[in-house]
Amino acid sequence: MGSGALVAPFTYNSRFKGDTETNPEELLLAAQAGCLTMALAAALQEKQIDPGTIETSAELDLVSHDSGGYRIPSVRVEIALSKRDWPQEKLDEALERAMDMCPICNALGGTDIQVKFSDG
Repeated sequence: MGSGALVAPFTYNSRFKGDTETNPEELLLAAQAGCLTMALAAALQEKQIDPGTIETSAELDLVSHDSGGYRIPSVRVEIALSKRDWPQEKLDEALERAMDMCPICNALGGTDIQVKFSDG
């Protein structure tokens, strides 16, 4: 794609029949996880907080739409931080800032994005 750094073939079977190739939804989740992780790292840095290692995973709900197509009503993101020695309030503030900074979060307007933190 674009830079050529990613080659990810996908097919109808990979989306709907369980084949092992990727699908567009996985690409969206990878973009969501990567973008939010980078934005969170920047937001924490603004607050002079070192999160240690940040690992992010994401999953989504794909449901049929009245039009006969599909939609994504919600995305669940789990962010594991190796260092959690600051108040939850600071983490919540940094997450809010990160969600505002992340263009993928902004592109998914109307989608419920739920974020959960865990120890990494």
